[in-house]
Amino acid sequence: MKKTILLFAVALGMLTACDPIKEDGTLDVNSYTSDNLLNGAEFSQYADQACTTPQADGNWIKYNIPNASGVYIYYVKPDGTEFKLSSGPAGGVFNFVPSRGSDPNQTVYFKFINANLEETVASHQFTVQVAAELQPEIRIIASNDYGKKTWKWDPTITGAVWGNMGYQPGDGASVGISGNGQWWGVTSTEEFNGQLQHTHNGANNGDGDLNAYMVFTEDGLINSYDANGGVIRSGSYEIKDYNPSGEWKVGDLVTDAILWPYEINSGGNIPGTYEICYLTSSKMTLVYPDGGSQGGWGEATFWHFFSDSDVLGMAYGYDKGKDWTWDYDGEHPVWGNMGYQPGDGASVGTAYNGMWWGCKTEEEFAGQLQHSNDGSLHGDESPNAYFTLTPDGTITRHAGDGSVINSGSFEIDESGKSEWKVGDLKTTAGTILWPYEINSGGNMPTWFEIVYLTGDKMCLVYPDGGSQGAWGEASFWHFKAK
Repeated sequence: MKKTILLFAVALGMLTACDPIKEDGTLDVNSYTSDNLLNGAEFSQYADQACTTPQADGNWIKYNIPNASGVYIYYVKPDGTEFKLSSGPAGGVFNFVPSRGSDPNQTVYFKFINANLEETVASHQFTVQVAAELQPEIRIIASNDYGKKTWKWDPTITGAVWGNMGYQPGDGASVGISGNGQWWGVTSTEEFNGQLQHTHNGANNGDGDLNAYMVFTEDGLINSYDANGGVIRSGSYEIKDYNPSGEWKVGDLVTDAILWPYEINSGGNIPGTYEICYLTSSKMTLVYPDGGSQGGWGEATFWHFFSDSDVLGMAYGYDKGKDWTWDYDGEHPVWGNMGYQPGDGASVGTAYNGMWWGCKTEEEFAGQLQHSNDGSLHGDESPNAYFTLTPDGTITRHAGDGSVINSGSFEIDESGKSEWKVGDLKTTAGTILWPYEINSGGNMPTWFEIVYLTGDKMCLVYPDGGSQGAWGEASFWHFKAK
């Protein structure tokens, strides 16, 4: 198969090699067919990147293709798109882990282009291990439930989404939560347009826009999009040395395809490796030290992103489940009444928009027993009370001493997602904290609108009697992750 195209694989050495064949820089003028390109090719499979443990269905595949000076290696996904596995010299090693649910028998394609731009593609069958479950870090960055996750610029931390800071001003979480160590940063699309000297081509390519976004997939792909959904750049990604308990960073993100991927004050350098200083179901902060030098308090570049697309991951986490407790702060109420749909749901969850009245303390609940089903306290008014959501659909209501008050099942229905809500929480009656509709004589609803949800906060609303008339009375609940 021959085409005249401008894709040439030899120039790129983006693979980890086990005793690779070195590329001498010359272009092969020989012509091959799909039948003979792989003549004499050698393949072996391993369980590890270092190629020390042979395994018949190993995901690390070592190759040597003597007929070509360089190859582009890929497979075709079920949706018909190509997924790049490697490109560069005709000898080395690539990693191939098909997405969950795939057939272990996979076809891998090897593309060669000679000096006359004549293209030849040959294929080889491999049997590889298919991922039974995602690695913990991939569950977070790409979503365990959806297999892909959208990340956007996050201006909520300090107002700035990209800029410079002092390197390692403390632990990584303090950078991701409060912007610790930050010196300066871009806060708007207009400000991005004033920082084009930091790009590789002196232009705003669409990612210098607060409405730009990027999508990570479970099979290692990343696409960055402009505000209109046009693709800016595409590539692969990898997370190396993941350690969720790391004090400064939890791992390194290896990619060249994130939004505005430039080191500040570098003339357009795209680092390719970024330190992940903070990563949760809804927040990600990346840092790159000046020139890659990791000296304390030297200049570094930061990136702040957030995601609201992984509703299930934010609600019940990625392992054994997630606990939600009252969001007591001494100033704002955690349960009470409000006018229904006073604006978007986020304004209710973050600014208490539409609120009429509510309980601010544990003690105040004791004066509201007329709203309960039996006129009694059960311990779930305590600041230590919580309810647990688990991935298997179980919900459990706990008193402040940890004892179980009630349990049942739940599901999250996202079909009605809108500006007002991210979905509906449907539950067994009486399984969230203080599960009573206000002024109802103890009615315990079996569904609640999730009007705001992050990895740290959840706000539920139930309209009076289930009737969703604008500005009618509604009950609200404010929770935080325990």
